[in-house]
Amino acid sequence: MKKLVELNDETYAALQRLASAKNLSPAEVIAAMLEDGRPPLGGDHLLFYLTSTDFPATADPIERYLALLAWCATNYAADFSDFISHQESGLRYLMFNRDEINEVRARNHARQIDGTQFWAVMTIDDATKRRFVCRLLEFIGCHDETVVLACRSLGLAESSGFGLLSA
Repeated sequence: MKKLVELNDETYAALQRLASAKNLSPAEVIAAMLEDGRPPLGGDHLLFYLTSTDFPATADPIERYLALLAWCATNYAADFSDFISHQESGLRYLMFNRDEINEVRARNHARQIDGTQFWAVMTIDDATKRRFVCRLLEFIGCHDETVVLACRSLGLAESSGFGLLSA
């Protein structure tokens, strides 16, 4: 027997975005959220942020990129910090004095990630940015579909020579 659930337009639109991102029907999304043992939405909270009204409302791609990094840094603080600390370039900056750090920040047009002590290099090309985002999101445990949706949301098209790390 089918039951009906009444939703306002905004909630239904969010449900549709979630369903589309996961290639599920709206009913399957609700079932996955409520039933134990169904993995499609388990542990992937970024999907809810990407399909919320806040993230898509940010039109500027740079601000979207920074918002995504801020969300990751806030919601997965230890993993984000661990991921950043293991980047190849991280160690060389430890020996810099304040003036050298400020020079590098200016040259790279670095922007501070809201709510963190981290800075994002803004002069990297889209392919490098995409690789960084993919590796970060996989590191924090996002599903492949969510990684793809995040890259699309950032306008970072998939290049022919790079796929998801888990694929």
